[in-house]
Amino acid sequence: MPSTFKCPISTYQQFVPRGDDGWKKSTHEFSSNHTAVAVMHAWTPPPTDKLLGWQRAVPYLREAPGVLDTVFPPLLNAVRASGLPVFHVTGNTPDASPEVPTDSTWNALHKFRRDEIFPGAPNIDDVAAGRASRSIAPEAAALPGEPSAETAAELHALCQEQGINHLIYIGFAINWCLLMSPAGMVDMKRYGYLCSTVAEAVVSVENEVSAPHRIEYHQALWRVAVEFGFVFHHRDLIAALSPQS
Repeated sequence: MPSTFKCPISTYQQFVPRGDDGWKKSTHEFSSNHTAVAVMHAWTPPPTDKLLGWQRAVPYLREAPGVLDTVFPPLLNAVRASGLPVFHVTGNTPDASPEVPTDSTWNALHKFRRDEIFPGAPNIDDVAAGRASRSIAPEAAALPGEPSAETAAELHALCQEQGINHLIYIGFAINWCLLMSPAGMVDMKRYGYLCSTVAEAVVSVENEVSAPHRIEYHQALWRVAVEFGFVFHHRDLIAALSPQS
């Protein structure tokens, strides 16, 4: 593959005056030698009739199969054929023991949050079972030779080893794990990496108000565009990485 590739991206002009709604599309040159795709937390969704409590607590699990079926295969095929590195962020983030002094009020407040806010008392067992048994979806699984990382330090070491300074994240969910979990965008920006995403290769955590219009999804793409990197679109990226006829 050539040392660079050109690809259209979506950006957002945050400063004013900006005209229209701020979103713009332009084509830019990217380094093939310094860019990698990070596949993060692309878990196998449970069957629709299993672990219902987990699905009630994490509704985006219902969207994930469509993304895995239709977007991941052609996108990862194009990335791999181009020679761009693929890294896998696979860490199951355990509930850590608190490092702050605890007391009876702290314990009661955490119990209230667990039972009444998330994941909800009726869902606790299914969520725990789902997290304990989850595995990376076949469509997102690492091929031989593709490295994995569980922590930001491990991903940083992989990037340094291969000269990477730009990570394009795909997986679940763009406004939660890909943002805040270990080796997510917040962590990696602190090292200095550009952190981008592919709009069609992610899903989002929504709430009752946001879900009908996928407000959190669109807000997350805006956040990536303003704070972390760029928003790619899978067809554009596939075309940019594919051999020109």
